[in-house]
Amino acid sequence: MKRKFLEDLGLTKEQIDSVMAENGRDIEAEKEKAQNSSNEIKNLKNQLEEANTTITDLKQNNADNEALQAKVTEYENTIATQKAEFEEKMKNITLDTAIEKALAKANAKHSDLLSVKIDKSKLVIEEGNVKGLEEQIKALQETYKDLFGSSITGREPNNSGTASKGITKEQFNKMSYKERVELYNTNRELYNSLKE
Repeated sequence: MKRKFLEDLGLTKEQIDSVMAENGRDIEAEKEKAQNSSNEIKNLKNQLEEANTTITDLKQNNADNEALQAKVTEYENTIATQKAEFEEKMKNITLDTAIEKALAKANAKHSDLLSVKIDKSKLVIEEGNVKGLEEQIKALQETYKDLFGSSITGREPNNSGTASKGITKEQFNKMSYKERVELYNTNRELYNSLKE
């Protein structure tokens, strides 16, 4: 509102000053409202920008987290696979050692050939002992008798240094392996004649 307009209406100077002061207060109040609204709009814009920035950051971080989680899962799977392979290898080593010892104890002549006949899937390791091995060794001894040696038994040989020429075929057949070897080494002709 302009002063001239009020003068043309015939208002006195005091009335014009009073109207102008009131008008000024109204204008200032409106300016303040506008400023407050403007500030509020700026705050909302800032909040929106912060939210958008946060969302963008979260998307980037989640992408990294997904990649990181995938990598962690991959490593966990690799570790689990390696652990399973290690446990399987340790089981096989334990079984192979137990099989080898059991075959040696059973006087196996060719333990490398007999060890492949043992079904490892039927063996169970419990507290360091292998269950089911003894039964399989006994079955192998019955099936492959010639691949298991028996302990050599017999009488003490005559250590006179020479073999008696009076050995009969019947006595030769009753001789232990050790006695036959000694006869072979000391008197090959007699050995050859008796073995026929």
